[in-house]
Amino acid sequence: MASTTEDQAAVKFPPLLSKKFDITGIKQDMLKWDKEWEAALASSTAADVLKEISHVMDDSFFTLDDLEFLHLDLRNVQEGAAQSLRKIFHEGHFNTIWLLLDASEQRRHILEGLEKASEAPTLWGQDSRALCPEVTVLNSYQRAGRVFESSDPALLPNSSDLPNPWWEQTSNDANKKKRSKSTKIVFEVATINRNKFIGFFLLFSLASILHDITHRSKGMKDVLNIVENTGAYFAYSLAQAKSSLRDKPLSRCENCTKTPEDIGQGVRFMVCSTCRLKLKFEVHYCSQFCQNEDWPVHKKACGKKKVSKGLSGTKGPCKGQRSPAAERQAKMLEADKDVDYFLFTANDVPVRFVIDDLGAKTVFWINRRMFMTQTADSGLKAMAEYMLKHMSGYPGLSRDIILKQLCAKHGSDSTEKVVEWERKTRERGIGTGTVIGSLSKDFMKIFGNAVSNW
Repeated sequence: MASTTEDQAAVKFPPLLSKKFDITGIKQDMLKWDKEWEAALASSTAADVLKEISHVMDDSFFTLDDLEFLHLDLRNVQEGAAQSLRKIFHEGHFNTIWLLLDASEQRRHILEGLEKASEAPTLWGQDSRALCPEVTVLNSYQRAGRVFESSDPALLPNSSDLPNPWWEQTSNDANKKKRSKSTKIVFEVATINRNKFIGFFLLFSLASILHDITHRSKGMKDVLNIVENTGAYFAYSLAQAKSSLRDKPLSRCENCTKTPEDIGQGVRFMVCSTCRLKLKFEVHYCSQFCQNEDWPVHKKACGKKKVSKGLSGTKGPCKGQRSPAAERQAKMLEADKDVDYFLFTANDVPVRFVIDDLGAKTVFWINRRMFMTQTADSGLKAMAEYMLKHMSGYPGLSRDIILKQLCAKHGSDSTEKVVEWERKTRERGIGTGTVIGSLSKDFMKIFGNAVSNW
């Protein structure tokens, strides 16, 4: 491959793996293209991919100058991706915006990143896709859109330090088998090419998202309204809550905390049969080993109480200890699913608070879920503001009575926090309204079908 720098940059080998796997053209049907690559890689190992590459070239094809150029070229791409990530995460609300995006919008940006990366100047073009099984629309979507949030800029400038078990296994197997001297350099070149493809994928996906932010596109406008009209922490809390909304509750192993997605395709979680039969309550385990290891803890409540660790994203009890008043609220809400919250008169008579507006109800429930499943007060202030606005004049209730109830449940400083929240609401120009009320329409557009399944 000895040639000038210009020639090296322009080198691109003809399609090999995409022909072998009979992959649909990316311009013809992008979704089908991605699914076919996923299917092909699911039935292949990294060693299989490397073997196909080795059929058409060996180490004699590359010179030391070629390797030096390829490493330098990779570093330039990775530095660019790392700089973009650092700038976005340090200067804006990118994580919040990404998590609030509709799933179809997330998929569109990921697909555009894959398409542009396949067209970028890598050695094997779209065949480089075969070296990166973790970079898929399905994988990114299943992990709640955290493909960018989990990308560590510190890793990118190092061509040999983008860990992936699938690719690392090739290196381990090859070392055990004493890889042929004729393919050592081919493996190094393939690794460089793999990491360059990932760098391009990040760059082009980010560019697609930033384009929509700059031009306030249709799919981005509602998200930007949320971010711009709320505090940073509140918006991010809602984004985190949205990311946990799923068609079905998320399963996590009660012992090791892994999800089926963390472990891999085809895994089926076990459920404690005693708890399911007697309590209609599911406690999940990824394996017999984890169930046995957790048994000393779980046996105390097995079949007797609905107790789990309240793992993040799962449908389960509160993390930590609730106050008696908060525990009472939780039990009453569990018994009456139509009620959004229970308030109490000075004589302790319960008043059912039910929100008719579906958008406001959605935002209220997200906030309620945040603070009912953890010991911190996330979500409390927005809920309190909304209830004070709509229920202070209800017979038997008043602003002081409602605030006193919240202090009993969530701490004596609750009134101070709510008053400060109301002040900030006025400063944001919401006037006599509430944050929940102002967000209701935008959130119905953003949450879409997830609301009806929640």
